[in-house]
Amino acid sequence: MFRNINKKILAFVIVVAMLMSFIPTMSFAAEPNSSHLITSQAKKPSTAGALQLLDKNGTKTLCDKDGNPIQLRGMCTHGLQWYPEIINNNAFAALSKDWGSNVIRLAMYVAEGGYSKDPETIKKKVIDGINFAIANDMYAMVDWHVLTPGDPNADIYKGAMDFFKEISQKYPNNPHIIYELANEPSPNDPGVTNDAAGWAKVKSYAEPIIKMLRDSGNKNLVVVGTPNWSQRPDLAANNPINDNNTIYTVHFYSGTHKTSPNSTDRGNVMSNVRYALEHGVAVFCSEWGSSEASGNNGPYLKEADEWLEFFNANNISWINWSLSNKNETSGSFIPFISGKSEATSLDPGDDQVWSPKELSISGEYARARIKGIKYEPIERAEKEEFTTNIWDFNDGTTQGFGINADSPVKADSITLTNDKNALKITGLKNSKDLSEGNYWANVRLSADGTSNKPNILGAEKLTMDVIAAAPATVSIAAIPQSSTHGWANPTRAIAVKPSDFVKQTDGTYKAVLTITPADSPNFDSIAKDTKDSTMTNIILFVGADTNVISLDNITVSGNRAAAEATVEHAMPGKATLPSNFEDSTRQGWSWDATSGVQSALAIKDANGSKAISWEVKYPEVKPTDGWASAPRIALGGINATRGSNKYLAFDLYLKPAQASKGALCISLAFAPPTLGYWAQASVDINIPLASLSKMKKTKDGLYHIQAKYDLDKINDKKVLTADTVLRDITIVVADVNSDYAGTMYLDNVRFENENDGKSELNNAIAMLVSKGIIKNSDAKQINFNKSISRGEYIMWLVKTLDLNAKYTTNFSDVNKKDSYYNSLGIAKALGITNGVGHNKFNPNKAISRENMLVLTYKALKLVNKNLVKGNADNLKQFSDASKVSKNTVESVATIVKNGFYSGDAKKLNLKASVTKAESALMLHKIIR
Repeated sequence: MFRNINKKILAFVIVVAMLMSFIPTMSFAAEPNSSHLITSQAKKPSTAGALQLLDKNGTKTLCDKDGNPIQLRGMCTHGLQWYPEIINNNAFAALSKDWGSNVIRLAMYVAEGGYSKDPETIKKKVIDGINFAIANDMYAMVDWHVLTPGDPNADIYKGAMDFFKEISQKYPNNPHIIYELANEPSPNDPGVTNDAAGWAKVKSYAEPIIKMLRDSGNKNLVVVGTPNWSQRPDLAANNPINDNNTIYTVHFYSGTHKTSPNSTDRGNVMSNVRYALEHGVAVFCSEWGSSEASGNNGPYLKEADEWLEFFNANNISWINWSLSNKNETSGSFIPFISGKSEATSLDPGDDQVWSPKELSISGEYARARIKGIKYEPIERAEKEEFTTNIWDFNDGTTQGFGINADSPVKADSITLTNDKNALKITGLKNSKDLSEGNYWANVRLSADGTSNKPNILGAEKLTMDVIAAAPATVSIAAIPQSSTHGWANPTRAIAVKPSDFVKQTDGTYKAVLTITPADSPNFDSIAKDTKDSTMTNIILFVGADTNVISLDNITVSGNRAAAEATVEHAMPGKATLPSNFEDSTRQGWSWDATSGVQSALAIKDANGSKAISWEVKYPEVKPTDGWASAPRIALGGINATRGSNKYLAFDLYLKPAQASKGALCISLAFAPPTLGYWAQASVDINIPLASLSKMKKTKDGLYHIQAKYDLDKINDKKVLTADTVLRDITIVVADVNSDYAGTMYLDNVRFENENDGKSELNNAIAMLVSKGIIKNSDAKQINFNKSISRGEYIMWLVKTLDLNAKYTTNFSDVNKKDSYYNSLGIAKALGITNGVGHNKFNPNKAISRENMLVLTYKALKLVNKNLVKGNADNLKQFSDASKVSKNTVESVATIVKNGFYSGDAKKLNLKASVTKAESALMLHKIIR
């Protein structure tokens, strides 16, 4: 009988056990949408062996050598050309042992200064990375990082076959190796379309490489990117590659790409993954980040949880971006930000562990999710001790304290007064319960009438001085209150005893009574409430074995996040190009999100005009990437095009407090959507600091660098056409082993035409020759940097505009033999000039800029009926506009408004003399 019962029990247990084995995959698992985030440690290559794709319950699944499902969870490097320091044994050991990673992805950019520029150096980094991965028991994903351009068939990627052949021969059929053939096929020109035709181009690229690998005996897992930045594995599912160990990529960034519960939405990335799984192909997330797709903002951890829950539940492997200390949200380590933080070393040291504070929030989160443990973020804010004396009674009042309306001991028994700048309580013989729990029988005081509303966030103690004529026992319970934390009974009353009192110089005795959050739940709640930590009132239950006591210095203390210094920038203003900052705004310029310098952007004077400025001090310990510690200032969303312009130019001024070694390297980049949101000028401008002192200074003591970038010379053979939308303009002042510290100024950011500068002057001189103003044989002999005389300018002006008139008289100080005699006679007859008085003209005196503009305006009115008149508003851009006389405002403003004159470094300088070059250039503008 008992045996039969035991058999039934055993059978029941077996059935229950079988059912329990299915629970992880059943829909009623505990905590839906998060039950798979806490999971077992990822299986390492030493036990899992070679990876293979097998059908499991109708779904193509990544499996180990024994056919058991395996999930890879790990990290990806950033571009190895920028962050090569990550390739070290300590880092790989930390990832494997401390983080629990079983895979690392080696991001080998081909373009953007990567493999195509320096193949041997970059390839060595990949090989070193493979060796470190093998030594530390991780799979190594070799990523041929297709990004810009977006078509893997583009010329720059033609080395793919040879590269993979070389790696596969070096590691023949090594189970640790995973080959990723194309990171992110995309529309980046030349790109692939986001459709079946786009996938067909990717497939035609990948198939020969896969065939080469298989023909040479390599059975390794191959990963192939999909169109639209690897967001379309559904396209691969409709037209898969004929290979039984090829898997398709999906990439997502949790701040940009939303989740989906179904497989029907082709515009949703998760929906595309679901579709791919349902249609018989396997998917591998070889890149994801907790930021937006730009790498910035966030982190979006709740959304990341939703994605990883989906991946873990469906045995989809994933790799997080990125192992870098770049100043972007998706970077795993603390970046360098001048004056705020030092960059985490990508070598964790011989202990092979990065401390939690060396990780960014994204890195801390990724580590927890790789390990499969609960994510418990550390406290990152810098703490500072604080003490706030709330009531000191030094004003001679009770500072709002009175008998609470609900007090069991009423006001006719207790009196409150201010005595010797303390709150004196008389009548406590009627309030004498000294126990911890029966404080309810005692008088209740409250500070309802107080104006003190302190912030007690982070408070750990509430203290008060208790003063008596002789040592006594005093018991107090407290309920601090806020707008949302109205009432919670105290846990206990706290008492000071006679032994706690110390005699004072005035003969009284004083003890300090301390209440903690553990003694008062309301105190605890308010001190921890980041949204409502303002104490609006306090209720005190006071009992004593003496009739009179005084309370003083009611204080809270503790520690809380240190208030971060507020950076006050100049007003942003409207995005403007050209940018001259004369309206005292930043005209849209701001720090790029990844800038290593984020000091205040101010508008200051530089070389007689307004400019945007900032302070910078480069670190002593230099990152490999000079941009990591650099000011990166950007004009975002300008959406300008270059048009017919050949150059982008600007003025940079330096005011160093220190600058004796190294160099500054000024780079220019744009963010054209059609070119992968990145187009960098090929030629940088280098400023050796050792020779800085040899440069001529401006009148206000600044070193002036005139920067000009040829827009036809862009990295990676990218082409900025006349109508390419640039979107953003970014200027980077990188540190090249320098000791620079000081102020930088940026001004006059502008496009310039092909004919600006010397070539335009040559054209102007050619015009003078064609007009017969100067002889061709004399053109090279004339010093155009010399001032032009009044008589000579009149001759140039009259002949340029082809003016003519009969005249009978001329100025008395003009000789008939002078070359300008006839032109002055014409100008006088036409009323262009009346001379300087007494029928004189002073023809040999250098002409001032004001005279030149006034004479030119009078002449133009005779021949240009479409001349648009200007006014004082057209001169506001010039810092010395107020110096223009009322008599000449119209003349000067009209020349400016019609684009014939643009000033001298944003000044008019009307009293200055004029060079022949300046005269020729202006006259050329007038007639061309």
